[in-house]
Amino acid sequence: MAKSNAPSLPAPARNGASSFAKHQAQPVEISTVELIAADGAKIGATLFTPVTPAGLSRGTVIIHSATAVPQGYYRRFAEYAARAIGARVLTYDYRGIGRSRPRSLRGFRATLTDWARLDASAAHEYVRARFPGEPFAVIGHSFGGQLVGLIDEPRGASGMVMVGAQLAYYRDWPAKEHNKLAFVWRMLVPISNALFGYMPGRFGLGEDLPRGVAQQWADWCLHPDYLISEHLDARERYARFDVPTLFYSFSDDEYAPPAAVDHLLRRLRRAPLTHVHLAPAERGADAIGHFGFFRPRFSGTLWREAATFLTDALNGRDPQHVPALPAEPLLSLGEEVMADLQYGRS
Repeated sequence: MAKSNAPSLPAPARNGASSFAKHQAQPVEISTVELIAADGAKIGATLFTPVTPAGLSRGTVIIHSATAVPQGYYRRFAEYAARAIGARVLTYDYRGIGRSRPRSLRGFRATLTDWARLDASAAHEYVRARFPGEPFAVIGHSFGGQLVGLIDEPRGASGMVMVGAQLAYYRDWPAKEHNKLAFVWRMLVPISNALFGYMPGRFGLGEDLPRGVAQQWADWCLHPDYLISEHLDARERYARFDVPTLFYSFSDDEYAPPAAVDHLLRRLRRAPLTHVHLAPAERGADAIGHFGFFRPRFSGTLWREAATFLTDALNGRDPQHVPALPAEPLLSLGEEVMADLQYGRS
C-alpha cells in the first residue's frame, strides 16, 4: 500500500477552466434511465455515453456515491470521464435520495445494507445485462468505497478508484471530536428519527436520510468494526478484493481521518492498491476535503489522474497512478461558480 511516486505527466497546457472547456467541446449523450432492484424498487440513474465513431466505447464506469450525496453532484465529473476515457459512465441515486426519493420519507424503509445489496447491485446488473461481455470499472466515494465489503460485483471490475473511503468508527477521529460524534450517533440521530420519521439534512448532512439508513449508520459508527459488526461476511469480502485500485485520501478530509482510512486499507490486503494521500497544495489548491475531488477545478489534475488510471484498466493494461500537477493556479471560487452557471449553455 505504498504511496505513489510515479513520474508526473507533462503538465496540461492550461488547468481549470480551459482544461474543462476542452473536454466540454466533445459530445456526450446523457440519458435518464431507471434501474430495477431485486426487491422491485425503482432507482433513478443517468447514463453518460461518449459520442464516438461507430458507437465504440471502452466499457462502462459505475459511480457509487457517498452517503447523502445525490447523483447530480457527480454529473460534471461523469461527463468529463465519459469524454476523457471514451467509456460510458453510470450514476444513480440510492433509494430515499435524489431521483430515488419517495414523496415522503416518513415510514419509508431503507438501510445502508439495502443501498449496497439492492441498489448498487442493481447498477451492476444493469451494466451486465445492457452491455454483456464488456469491461467495467468502478469509482467509490466514501460509502461507495466501503460497499465492496457488502457485495461481490465490484470484484469483476477491471479497475477501481476510491475517494475518501474509510471504515468510520468514531474513535478513529481525533480525541477532541469524540464527544461531539458520540452525541450525533447516540442522541441526535435517534431523537431526529423519532421526531421527524427520518434524519433531516439540515442537521449537517445536506440531504435528508431515511430513518433506517441514519440509524444503521449510527450503529456502525459506534462499533470498532463498523459495518463488519453487522455483516461478518464483509471481513472476507474485503480480504479477497483483488481489483487494481487507486485510493485517494486528503489531509483536510474531516470525514476520513487517517486512522479511519487505515482501518479500511488494512482490510484490503490483497488488492494491488496505490494509496495517494495528498495535501491540497500538492494539487495547487487551498482545500479538497471530502467532496472537493469531484469539483471541476480539479479537471486538469485529480480528474486527469483518475481518467488515466481507468483508461489503462479498461484497455487491459496494468493501471498506474501518474500525478498530474497544475500548470497554473486553479480557478478561484468565484470563477468556479461562474463556470457552474455556464454549464450546459453552449
